[in-house]
Amino acid sequence: MKEKLSLRIIIHLIEFGGSLGILYFLKKFLSESHHHELNTIMPILVDIAFLAVIASFGSKFAKMIGIAPMAGNIFLGIIAGPAIFNVLQPDALGVQLALLAGVLFILFEAGLHFDLEDLKKNLSIATKVALLGVAIPLGSFTLLGFYFFNLSLIQAIFLGGIFTATSVGLSVEALKRAGKLNTSLGNKIIGAAIIDDILGVVILSTLSKMAGGNFSIEGLLLLAFSIISFIVGTYALWSWGIADKIEKYIDSHYKNTTGVYTRFFFGSLIGAGALAGIIGLEPVLGAFGIGVVLSKIDNDVKNSTWEKIEAYMHIFAGGFLVSIGTLLPRSAVISGKVWLLAILFTIIGFAGKYVVKYLFSNKTEGKQVAYAMSIRGEVGLVFVAVAIANNILDETYASAALLGVIIVTVVGAILFEKSVTKEKNKQENSEPQYYADLSL
Repeated sequence: MKEKLSLRIIIHLIEFGGSLGILYFLKKFLSESHHHELNTIMPILVDIAFLAVIASFGSKFAKMIGIAPMAGNIFLGIIAGPAIFNVLQPDALGVQLALLAGVLFILFEAGLHFDLEDLKKNLSIATKVALLGVAIPLGSFTLLGFYFFNLSLIQAIFLGGIFTATSVGLSVEALKRAGKLNTSLGNKIIGAAIIDDILGVVILSTLSKMAGGNFSIEGLLLLAFSIISFIVGTYALWSWGIADKIEKYIDSHYKNTTGVYTRFFFGSLIGAGALAGIIGLEPVLGAFGIGVVLSKIDNDVKNSTWEKIEAYMHIFAGGFLVSIGTLLPRSAVISGKVWLLAILFTIIGFAGKYVVKYLFSNKTEGKQVAYAMSIRGEVGLVFVAVAIANNILDETYASAALLGVIIVTVVGAILFEKSVTKEKNKQENSEPQYYADLSL
């Protein structure tokens, strides 16, 4: 049995290697073309296509070795990226497009299935989880950086900021795969992740302005106004039932138009993401907000429309996961110091979120929330990018932080999926079995 598994893994890796070879030569010949469409546009489409293909390889590889599909996608992204083969570059437009589009789609779906009424019941625990999950990593990393690594206060806080926010996109993907997206547990996790994502944006914006010498009370107040506007606006549009009015308007004026809801959903998603960026928030929050607003559309319409979108969403959602792996530089892989720091950061980063389990009386639920909250992503990666762009952290600390974010994300995803699977199997085994009396 083990020999057959080993052979399947070898064949699978050969297939993966072959796809990287094809990608390499396609991009090489396209870059040498003198036609604008071939040397500029086609490489973007080729990167997106192969990110999706590699995501399929990653999911299959993860299934073979018994880990979360998310971890397999990120792992193969590391191999395809600058860390190993350098066939996919994180700054390539196709990779960046897949990363942004993927997380927008994922957050939009989360919003469509998010229940604000349920959040009201879970708001207290979700807020406590978010606050504790931000305060402990931020405080512990700041103390570590300032007192043990002799970083400046701004550098130390930046290091802490990288590990504060949970990845809403990756958490939603983990919940979806575990079949927990539309549950009370899923609502608590998404609610807490959204809150600490907002806190992460506040911390990042404040530190960026301080590092650039542009910090002002006016700027901070403007950011606070943007966040309040986002929360109040989303809740108001949801509670007023704007989705129902939109549905009636579309049915009245575009009833015989093919795919009108698909186009409307897509346009709303992109428009809301852009609007959020304009007012100083992360585009993913806009995607989530408009998803919540449209969640009140008739379930049959919503589900049938989402089924059509989901057929294409997998291209970007898988590409998003693979693109995270491409962010890891080769220097992080070959440096012993970077690995030691990354392991230390992983332990502290995981522990900083794991403590939230003590807020729950149900130990199993507490562990699952803690595992899901340990999954880092978008905001942490943005922190790293800003730190590098502004020379706040040197290459060693920036690479170690990036590697730490990836490791803790993979570990959190694996532990969460294993915990959910174990609970599911336990429930199935505990259910009473009924047997028919076949005796004559």
